[in-house]
Amino acid sequence: MKKMSKKIVPVAVMIIIAVIMASCVRSPGESNVSDGTSDTSRAELQKVTLVLDWVVNTNHTGIFVAKELGYFEDEGLDVEIVQAPDMNFIEMVGVDSAQIGICGQEQLTQARVTGNVPVVAIGAILQENTSGFASPVDRNIKSPADFEGRRYSGWGTPLEEKFIENMMDKVGADFTKVEMRMMAATDYFASMETEADFAWIYYGWDGIGAQARNYPIDFILLQDIDPAMNFYSPVIISNEKTIESDPEMLTKFMKAVIKGHKYTIDNIEEACDLLLRSTPETDRAHALASIEYLSEFFLNDDGEFGTMKRSVWADFSKWMLDNDLIEVPLDIEEAYTNEFLYGDHEVNE
Repeated sequence: MKKMSKKIVPVAVMIIIAVIMASCVRSPGESNVSDGTSDTSRAELQKVTLVLDWVVNTNHTGIFVAKELGYFEDEGLDVEIVQAPDMNFIEMVGVDSAQIGICGQEQLTQARVTGNVPVVAIGAILQENTSGFASPVDRNIKSPADFEGRRYSGWGTPLEEKFIENMMDKVGADFTKVEMRMMAATDYFASMETEADFAWIYYGWDGIGAQARNYPIDFILLQDIDPAMNFYSPVIISNEKTIESDPEMLTKFMKAVIKGHKYTIDNIEEACDLLLRSTPETDRAHALASIEYLSEFFLNDDGEFGTMKRSVWADFSKWMLDNDLIEVPLDIEEAYTNEFLYGDHEVNE
């Protein structure tokens, strides 16, 4: 992640855990089985590097399905999936050491505006933001008004603080009455038991984990309080150089990724097992439930994967500008494109 004047962490708990786990997780490019491509035929494929935003996880299922089932090879691509050293995945895409990557809309917005990093979103993995604030039910936090007098555990980023402040403003509550703490615990559940009353989570992982643990939580989805917070996270990104020089490769890549996600929707268990070849230490039951939950957000109302609306980019970038998270407006037309999906149609809603 780029070191900028205002730090934003879109997947708060995940980013820190990534640093801890990265040394012990199998390289994402490795698999327990052969993909059936010979050395000779592989030499004829176009090599492409994709850098993850974190360690291998359920957000990446459709991509790993595409790799394991040979969908990339079918399009003439040899896709190597890597993890970024020092979490600098946006920079790797920006300088073209990886032609494709994954990040959050909020990260891309700040990278373009504040860091002049030439990254562009080429598809949304999820059509809805699944993040929000979670608290154990015994804390009785039912609305942002109940944040008053409570302890929040996070990473001290301006984005987190602005989420909380804005949500509290909407209901006439006082943000200064929240005790903001840096998370010291190893995960959400440990944090709730030792240091805090609520935290920012992505329901597709920690919310599903709470169900598996029989750990009842109250959950406040961001966009239920402010529709502008319904941003895309995560998105698939490329860079301006690759978009200009090799649009055909990006179209082929996204065709395989679309196929991988549609396979996942129809074959949840098989897709889970394909993902776990690259992260065998992950609990299968947790991963399976997470993929099942996330699969509901893969497609838009027209049955399309990846398509992004201009209104989502406009509304959230304005929200970031209004809250001093970026200094100047985002050039929306330069920040995202649907041109590598479904025949180059724009969604201007």
